[in-house]
Amino acid sequence: MKAIHNPYEVLIEQMSELKKIALDIRDLPKVDYTTKYYTRKEVAEICRCSVQTVDNYIDYGFIKAEKFGIKGVLINHYEIFNKDNSLKKFKNKKG
Repeated sequence: MKAIHNPYEVLIEQMSELKKIALDIRDLPKVDYTTKYYTRKEVAEICRCSVQTVDNYIDYGFIKAEKFGIKGVLINHYEIFNKDNSLKKFKNKKG
């Protein structure tokens, strides 16, 4: 007697693997961005602009920076990112 082969068996196995991966990703601990700070250079790289432009955004009040030490300036994560971690737009902002 000929054995019946399920053609969807491979797909079912792959779907179960994908489900396991998705559950693992969902259960990862959430990152706390309230304590995440960036330097002016890091912000410039993230925003794809110069450090001088970041300084101008700080001077115009688009970004609030915190003084750290004599020359240090740190910028909170939520000053450059929205709550959904999308980058804020600064270029067309009027003060």
